[in-house]
Amino acid sequence: MTRIVLTTGGTGGHIFPALAVAEALRAARPDADILFVGGAGPEGRLATQAGLSFVGLPAKGVFGRGLRALAAPVWMGRALCMAMRVLRQWRPDVVAGFGGYAGFVPVAAAKLLGLPTVIHEQNSVPGMTNKILGRFVDTVCITYPDEGRVFPPQKTKLLGNPIRGGIAAGGKTPGDGEGRHLLVLGGSQGARAVNDAVCDILPRLLDAGISVRLQAGRADFDRIGARVAAILADRSQAEGRGGVVIENFIEDMAEAYAWADLVLARAGATTLAEVTAAGKPSLLIPFPFATHDHQSVNAAFLAKAGAAAVLAQKDLPGHDLAAEVTGLLGDPDRLARMGAAASAAAMPDAAERIAGVLLELAGRKGGAK
Repeated sequence: MTRIVLTTGGTGGHIFPALAVAEALRAARPDADILFVGGAGPEGRLATQAGLSFVGLPAKGVFGRGLRALAAPVWMGRALCMAMRVLRQWRPDVVAGFGGYAGFVPVAAAKLLGLPTVIHEQNSVPGMTNKILGRFVDTVCITYPDEGRVFPPQKTKLLGNPIRGGIAAGGKTPGDGEGRHLLVLGGSQGARAVNDAVCDILPRLLDAGISVRLQAGRADFDRIGARVAAILADRSQAEGRGGVVIENFIEDMAEAYAWADLVLARAGATTLAEVTAAGKPSLLIPFPFATHDHQSVNAAFLAKAGAAAVLAQKDLPGHDLAAEVTGLLGDPDRLARMGAAASAAAMPDAAERIAGVLLELAGRKGGAK
């Protein structure tokens, strides 16, 4: 039996690609035994929901934590001992890390034990965990071209960012054909600036007959729901033809992309992989406080390809966002060109490609036990 360890944690941007690869591994090798190793974030719950065995290790961020980072050698030492014990007992054929501080120690432990190792980098600017591990692992899988030559080119593969199943197929279904559906992705944890910007222009969008579906995020759902209710209460039913739906989290993203004519979102790696796989034009507002401002670099990649328009968050106060959104939704030819460019930039089979890399390495070690 082939045994594979996947490890990461912290945010959905790291966790969801790992889960997508687990799904692809199961499809390619139904008898594969997959173990998810992570920290104390949402990865344990998400891995368990996906039917994966999970082992939690102590893990905390180091960079940007000031004096709290001085405790890093303590928890890292404990985590390393625990990880080596788990790997010795479980005897995997390959260990794959998907970034994030929770994914550092298990991959390092695997390397010390002489096990085949792989990392995957979702963003255009690699995080510190992968920058370090990239020097030592057997294979580095990347989403964007490594223009900064961060990783050794001889072991680097441009394979894309794994996404949840169904998005590529479902996302290409048109909405109602009127070009009036705006999907707003504030993020699973909420993106206050984006949510507020959309609420500010909501009356104008509704007056233009635009229907809005806003994923406000769990942290901001109640506040935005109350604000939207107040906006609607001040409006006559006769005003405009648009409608608005507020959600804290969208479970069926394939359906949401299928509904949308334009996506307004941050520029996280998973969001952009989904948007391109769905072939959707987008208006991106990168999160300015992301590490190394990687979201701006992610967004610039799509803008250069002609798949997205980009607006810096600092420019929101003086920008006529309503005019830009209505202008895009009122120009079906431009939307079609942007959607085609998004599809051209997509790598919808990234999960399958990365699963293939893992199975190949596992086979070199000996495969079934």
